[in-house]
This record gives sequence, C-alpha cells and structure tokens, in this order.
Amino acid sequence: MTLPIEAIKPEFLTQLAHNHVVVSAATGSGKSTCLPLWANDLGKVLVIEPRRIACTSLAEYLASQAQQKMGGKIGYAIRFEHHFDENTQVVFATPGVALRWYFENQLSDYHVVMLDEFHERRWDMDLLLALLKSHARHRLIVTSATLNTTPIINYLQATALHSDGKMYPVKERFMANDSRAMPSKYDLSERICEACEYALDNTDGDILVFLPGKGEIQAAAGQLSHLDALVVRLYGGCHPEQQRLALNVQNQQRIILATNVAETSLTIPNVSCVIDSGLERRTHLRAGKTVLNLEAIAKDSAKQRLGRAGRTQSGMCIRLYGEHAPLIDTTPPEIHRESLVELVLAAGCSSSGVDSLEFIEPLPQASKAAAIEKLSQIKAIDKQLRATDLGKLLYPLPVDAELAYLINAMPSKSLQQAMVDAIAVLSVPARVYQLPNSPEQIDILNKQLPNHCDLELVIALVRDQLECVKAEPDALNEAKQFSDQLRIAFDLPQRKHAASYDRNQLVEAIAKAKPDWLFVKRNNRRGAFGNGKSEVVPAKETRVNDKCQAMLVLDTYALAGKGTKQAMTLATLNAPVNLNLVTTLGLGEQHFIDACLVDELIMAKVSHAYAGLELNEQLLEPSGQLFIDACIALILKGELLAPAGSQITQSLAEHQLYYLANNTPFEMLTAKQYLQDKLTELGLQEQDDIELIEPQDLFYQQVEPWQLEPFIEKHPLHVKLNDLLMQVEYSFTGKRILLTHVSGNRKEAPKKWELPAWSGFKVRYKKASKVVDVK
Repeated sequence: MTLPIEAIKPEFLTQLAHNHVVVSAATGSGKSTCLPLWANDLGKVLVIEPRRIACTSLAEYLASQAQQKMGGKIGYAIRFEHHFDENTQVVFATPGVALRWYFENQLSDYHVVMLDEFHERRWDMDLLLALLKSHARHRLIVTSATLNTTPIINYLQATALHSDGKMYPVKERFMANDSRAMPSKYDLSERICEACEYALDNTDGDILVFLPGKGEIQAAAGQLSHLDALVVRLYGGCHPEQQRLALNVQNQQRIILATNVAETSLTIPNVSCVIDSGLERRTHLRAGKTVLNLEAIAKDSAKQRLGRAGRTQSGMCIRLYGEHAPLIDTTPPEIHRESLVELVLAAGCSSSGVDSLEFIEPLPQASKAAAIEKLSQIKAIDKQLRATDLGKLLYPLPVDAELAYLINAMPSKSLQQAMVDAIAVLSVPARVYQLPNSPEQIDILNKQLPNHCDLELVIALVRDQLECVKAEPDALNEAKQFSDQLRIAFDLPQRKHAASYDRNQLVEAIAKAKPDWLFVKRNNRRGAFGNGKSEVVPAKETRVNDKCQAMLVLDTYALAGKGTKQAMTLATLNAPVNLNLVTTLGLGEQHFIDACLVDELIMAKVSHAYAGLELNEQLLEPSGQLFIDACIALILKGELLAPAGSQITQSLAEHQLYYLANNTPFEMLTAKQYLQDKLTELGLQEQDDIELIEPQDLFYQQVEPWQLEPFIEKHPLHVKLNDLLMQVEYSFTGKRILLTHVSGNRKEAPKKWELPAWSGFKVRYKKASKVVDVK
C-alpha cells in the first residue's frame, strides 16, 4: 500500500540535503515511519518522539518491516530501557533521553535529528530545538500534524513541505442535553457505555474511545464487559500485550479505550468510530508547581480526535458534549503551563545558560524567574545561569532536580538510601499503591508502621517490607527501577542490602533542606495545613490522622472546584512531625509582645508563629532589635528611665499641635518611632548600656520652650474641672474644638466660663455618643 507521504519523497530528499525541513502531514500519512528511513541517506538519524509508547511501537514496526531484530539497523531508547548499538542507523528516543545525550556529547553520533509531533509543544522539545539551532551541527526535520507551521519555518529558516494524505468523510454526533454543554466527568463510564452500544449498532469497524487517564479507562472497561467486543486499554505504561492488541487488527471488533497518546502519536488501524469524552489530563502551574488537572480539550485536539475515524473508511465521531461547547482554540504550550525548573537547569548544563538560547517563542518571565530563584537557592546554577558542579551532578539523574537535590542534602548514607527509595515512588507518574480497607489489614499496617507516616510506608514498599498494602505491579516495578538507578548514581548499596534509618532524623533532614514543605494545622473547618505561602488538605489516600498538628508534605495534587476559592490542593504523601521542629529549625517569625523587669534585668515576652499559627510564648533575655523593642516598651510604661516616656508622649503631642496651629510642615512621629531612632543613635545594644543613659538624654524638644509653653498654656491638650477630665481636639482651620469626656462623674456639660479663653472657636462636648454645644 502506498502511503500519502510518498508523494513528497523526491522533494524531501532534495531539500534535506541543503536545508532544514518542516513537514506537515496528517497522522497516519506515514511521516513517522518513512521520513527517518529516507533521511538515513545523509547519515545516522535520531528521531525524538514525545511519548515512550510511540518510541517503542515505531521502532518495532520498522524493524519488523525490515525483517531485522530490534537494535540492529533500527533501535530505541526510553527511560530504563534501550535497544541499539554503535551501528544502529535510526534510533527513536524520548526527549528526556535525547536531552541527556546532548548534555554528554551534543548528539555527535547523529547527522540528522527529527523532532516528531512537534505540534504537541512539550517544553523538552522546545528546548531541544533551541539547543540544536544554537549548536548548528545537525540537519533538522520537524514534523507536525497541523498546518500552522509558519512559526517553526521562520524560526529555522527551513523549507516547508506538506502531505495532504487521504481523509474520508466523518459524521459527527453530539450526545448532550445542551448544545453548549462542556465536557464533564460525571457519569462518564455510563455515557461511554451508551455511546459504545450505539456505535456497535452503527459501524462495523473498531471503536476508539478517548478518555483522560488510566483510572477512567479502568472504570469504563468494567462498564463495557458485557458487550460483544474486545475491550483494549491503551495508555502510557500499559501492558505490552494490550499495546499489541491496540496496534494490530484483530479478528473481533475492538473497543480501544485510550488516552490522548492515540491522538497523534500512534496509528491504530481499522478505526471507523471515535468516541470523544472531550477530556484530558493537562498540566498547569499552581503556586509555582506543575500539577496535573482534568481539563476540557481544545478545538485543535477535538479535530485531531475526529480525524482518527476517517483514515481508511468513512467514519463517525460521537462527542459527549455540546456542539457549541465553548472550547479554547488551541492547547497552550507546556512552557506556558508548567514549571521551568528542569528547562532552566538543562539549558544551564548544555549551553551558556537559558538566556543564551533563542526559543521558538519567549519563555514566560514570571515562570523563568521562579525557576532561576529555585535553582539558585539549591546552588544548582550560578549567577550567569550556567549549571554548577552540583547542578551537573543533579541533571542527568532520572528525577526532578529538586528531588535529586534532596538526596544530595541528606547527612548520612543511611538517610540517603531512605530518601532515594521515597523519591523513587514520588517520580512514578502513576499511582503506586492503595491503602488497605479491611480493619484487619489496617491493624496490621498500624502495628508495623505506628507513626501513621506515608514516608515510612513508601520506603518500606520499595524495599519489599510490606504485605498488607496493595501495589500496582507495573508502577511499583518502575519505582524499584528508579531506586536501583539512583542507588548506582549515588554509590549506595543495592535495595536488598538497604540500611535501616531513623525516621525522626530523616524528617528533620528533609525539613532543613526544604523548609517550605513543612505545614502546620490551621484553625479552620477544612482541617487545612499551611506553610505561610500555600494551603493543603490531607487527602483520603494519606495515613496522617486527625491528631497530627504538623507534617512534611512531599506530594500533592489539585482538586478543582467551581471557582478558584473552592479549588483545593490535596496532600497525598506526608510525614507527621512534632510542632517543636518548627522552632528548632528557626522557621517562622518571632513577634515581640511585651517587656518586664526581672531582678532589674530587662526581659522580653515573645511569641513564635508559623504560617499564622501561634506556637508558643516565652520570656527571654533579648538582644539586638528585640532588646531595643523591650526598652521602648518599658520606657513608655514608665518602668525604665522615667519620666522620659511621659515627657516624650506629651511633648510630641504638643509639638504636633503647635505645628498645626502655625501651619508649619512636620513629620508625624509616634513615641515608638522616635525612641527607635534615638536609642539606635545612642548605640544601645545590651543591658549595661542602659546605665550610661539619663532620662533627659531621651527628651523630645524641637521648639524652644519660650515659644511652646505660652502656646500650650492657651491650647492645652487636656482640661480638668474638679474630677472631670476631658481631652481637647483642635481644628484650627475650622475654628472648632471638641472636648471628649475621659473620666469624672459630672453629669452636665461644662460651661464656657469654666474653660480657657478660646476666642473665635466653637466648642462642643462629647460624652459617650452624645455631643452638645458648650454655652
């Protein structure tokens, strides 16, 4: 069978000999299988595929077509697995593998590099393209399933080629009550079942169902078990047998339940009907961290999904949402919705720094600045944004840089081993285990791990020390692979020889390295925990119980609500800690409350708070600014250097009144502000310094007494008539005076003849809420 891409072969070979080439072609046109073989005329070819399942399936297909064993002429490399040697001519690799090879030798083994499915706009593909453009040593092929290739063509100054392919008509059917109904997760399995039943009655080909993730696929598979069809599950990390059933035509009609791995990366034969849930799991930034959330797809994805039904015959696309649902036009590139920590570190390792590279579009400044700050804090990059020796050590490791930093930060080999095993579980994208449900198994687990600590649990799980916890075999095996690889990288014993560790020492070491992972319980109904910057709620998957007052949070996921205020971040992998650890590590803030004299020694009463929670109060001998704060409090209470406190308070008020009366500009100054400046000026630092200061040294006096005293005599701040004490407020511009009752039993208002001679002022008297004119 002649593939549509064959039409551009002569021009492709002619242009590739002299220029970079950008090829736009529909999925199924043959671009991923033909272009690498054609390009091999120029030398070895590295094909970068966004997804592992595409890497392995494409390599296996081409090897079988060439009737060669895998790893001969055709090979592949994914995390933890590779099949190629120095003679392999075409190697399929994931972007993460290719970036690490670039770091090692700038991909010097290859003449041609092909970036397949570039329209998915992963951050690692964007970075690879920027590095390869800067390096200018390879001939580049960039492929896209969309026609909007103008930005790439201009960026590379490349030749554009297009293959139309053959597309049969596809009829759309919308299964929604409202034409504007958005994709929804509610009753999804039941609606999938209804759509599949309709499809089986109306099509003879296979049915491809797009679902957002493995969980939804498993749920739908259970719902479809009664149908007369072969139900196949296809997702990243699925069993090889399921992958084989999905990629090859079977004797029985199939219902293939797939994530968007089947949207463009793979060609699935004999599909005549697509059922589109309209949902996908998409990354986005939340509090500076990349999280995975359930989202409605964009219109470009909807178009790609529909196209899968019209490759070999007329087809049908059943949408489980409204015909006029307000979907966004395009899926945002990953650089706009993910943390850039890994990108900035990779750029620092493989170039002169992220700012030395020209990207296909500028990186978001806020995300880039946050990544630079985070990497600078762990000393993985220098001021020029180039990777430090530590950064170069962390980067090749198969885990996030921050997690790799944690391993390096552990103070002993035994704690490093424990950290490696915990991070191995954190690095697996799939769910690794489920907590037991039965009371008997819960009791066994609580006896084995009495601290209710998820951190202890995952370490024991990787070390095969738990029998009462149900693990997902594939995910646990991947975690063990991570652990084994990290143990080799850090020169640690094998898992079977894992050393025991002290849980409290591990928790403290993690908190020292990552203090922002320490959360304390807030006093609210949600049972939330905070760290001063963000808030989390313990997930149902955690072992942490209601008695926990503080915990280390090692992993979270976001749970969206109807509005931003209802959105929650759920903490899934946690370690309970004692609240005292917060103060032991010097975290949080110390607040001055008051001061007192104890045996003529100045003491400060302070409280310690973290994330808005008052942890404790204590009386201590102060130093530095705390000592000055204590002195100020005692002076103003009249217990130290009297009568300086009363003189300063009175004099400041008198001066401000004088300046107001004379319309003279002045700085509003409180007694605390004045004393802060004065005591600092006098060099007050410790207890003995007080003996060198006289009360008069602190007195406030700016206006000469011969000017100020006659004014205050006419304009007193307080007036006392027998036992009646009143505060006086002046409005010189409005020529008004307000007398406010302070103390005294007198019932009637004062008389004007009893008061100072305030000529030209209207005088009023206020007691409680009643205000009357003074006559």
